[in-house]
Amino acid sequence: MLDQVVRELRELGLDARRVELPSFHASAGAAVFTVPVENGRHKGRTLAVGVSFQESAYPEYPPHFIHLKSAVRTGFTRHSTHHFEDEEWSAYSFPPSDFWDGLAPAEKNMATYVRRHLLRVLSQL
Repeated sequence: MLDQVVRELRELGLDARRVELPSFHASAGAAVFTVPVENGRHKGRTLAVGVSFQESAYPEYPPHFIHLKSAVRTGFTRHSTHHFEDEEWSAYSFPPSDFWDGLAPAEKNMATYVRRHLLRVLSQL
């Protein structure tokens, strides 16, 4: 599942890699990558982002958690914090359930997730 997510993110030109988050108890595996922020307070910056799952049935169920380095200030309520590569990260519960369930199966992919969900979340930082 994570290998497919990483492959799809790389096809979008993102430098994704599969990682283990042993101190994040909701899910141990994640995809981590950097993404340019297009709108909002961080417009023009590139942020390190992680995505992980609550369910293990991608693409039927999309990534549930978005992870950001804790140094990135948000107005969002944290689900938890954890350590990864000698830094503190914050995990946020952001499932795209407002639209994902209504998508055709062919649209349930990381291109849709990034374009319609992740960039929307990052623009609200």
